[in-house]
This record gives sequence, C-alpha cells and structure tokens, in this order.
Amino acid sequence: MGGGANHWTPYSASNKGGRNDNRDLTAEMKAQGYSYVTTQSELAKVTSGKVLGLFSGENPTWTTSWDRVAKGAANTQPSLSEMTAKAIDLLSKNSQGYFLMVEGGRIDHALHGTNAKRSLTDAVALDEAVKTALGKVDLNNTLIVVTADHDHTMTINGYSAKGDPVLDLVKNGDGSTQNDVDGKPFTTLVFGNGPNRPDVRPVLTSDQVMANDYLQETGVKLTSETHGGGDVMLFADGAGSNRFKGTLDNTKVFGKLREALGL
Repeated sequence: MGGGANHWTPYSASNKGGRNDNRDLTAEMKAQGYSYVTTQSELAKVTSGKVLGLFSGENPTWTTSWDRVAKGAANTQPSLSEMTAKAIDLLSKNSQGYFLMVEGGRIDHALHGTNAKRSLTDAVALDEAVKTALGKVDLNNTLIVVTADHDHTMTINGYSAKGDPVLDLVKNGDGSTQNDVDGKPFTTLVFGNGPNRPDVRPVLTSDQVMANDYLQETGVKLTSETHGGGDVMLFADGAGSNRFKGTLDNTKVFGKLREALGL
C-alpha cells in the first residue's frame, strides 16, 4: 500500500513516469487474485485476501492535515495509520503469523528539502501508526521494532529558552531573539547542508520561519540535503524485544530480527 501507481502501468502521454516495458502490473496482480484499490473508501471495504493499494500517481500527499485537505487527499488517500490498521487486520488472519513493514517515507523527502515542519509532522504520523499497531496486536507473540535507516544533517541550534517552539527563532526567556554576529536572528532547527543558503542572510521573522513551506537555512549550499552519519534511535517492544538494547551496529539488527522469529 502506498503511492507510485505510475510505476506500475505503461508509459504514456499522461503517465510520464510510467513503465517502458509496456507491462500493466496492476492488471497482472489482479489476475493473481489481488484486490486492487485506489481510494480510502475502497480500502475500507476490503475484509480478506491479498491487496494492492496504490493511492496516488507518485508519492502520497504529505500526511500533514493542511496538505491533505488542500489537495483533497484527506478524502481519497488513507493515512499511514489507516493502512497499518488494515494490513494488520488482513495479515493477522494467517495462522502462521506475518511480517509487516511500515515506512514513513516522506519524512526523508522533507528532510532532503530542509523542510523541518513537514519532516516533524510526518514523523508524528509514523508515531500514530506505531500507536495503532500497539493497540491491535498481542505483544506476547508479536515483536514491534521501530528505527530509521539513516540520519540527516538537521540539528538543534543555539540556546533557546524553555517553551520556545522548536520551529521558531532562537529566543530568550523574555521573548527577544538571540542574534548572530551581524545582529540577525536564526532558527532553532538548521541543516548542515541543503538548498537554502542565501549569499546574505535575511532578517528572519517568526511568521516566516514557522510557515508550512519554509526551508531551514543550511551551512553548505547543495541542491538537496544529504544523509548524515549520526546514530539513529532503535525501539522495540513485545516478544523478543529484550534483544534490542544498547548501542548496536546497524548490520546486527537484521540478525536479531531473525533470532526473534526463530529463523
């Protein structure tokens, strides 16, 4: 379930991102017994069997409420939490158990664009999906692992006062801004690299930096922000979760998953 329907169907004048081999994989999947759904309401009606859900031509709309409402996607595209719930409902019918991977993939897209607001709100959407999963499974026989595949260059900047919104300018306890050596305010969240590095820093305002489309300033100017090299968080709960403790090399996680599954 997700986006990318254009990659499943042949290239055409109206499907520039389509396949060059002229295959319609949606038709092939239906021939193999899959229910093919393209909207939130169609997904809700599925109660059993194999499902292919493609809810947008390319990437799904941002999970943020303002984007989904503005594009009408809130009425057509299921949320990450809704897709997670449906997947668990269908997969749990298998008496042999199941493996499910859920990804908040647009967190990465927002970070590459240095749009901190959308990266954080899409991270909240992933958190809601995890909460949904925790509420639907029996942790006595289910393992839930939550992690990331890499870091990014976004970091917390300066000494902002307690209670100052993380997306705002760095401020003192009295509400005044902390300024750089040229007397200009700066944001709490910044990126090591990315597209938003003007030749001369502007005088930023709170309204500007907390807007939906604001891109955080960067240290090194690149067309797109890169991955970082920092550690990522690893959380686990349920059966076998005691294996996932402490600081682990990333290549060890797969082995611990296999151990928990008894493979």
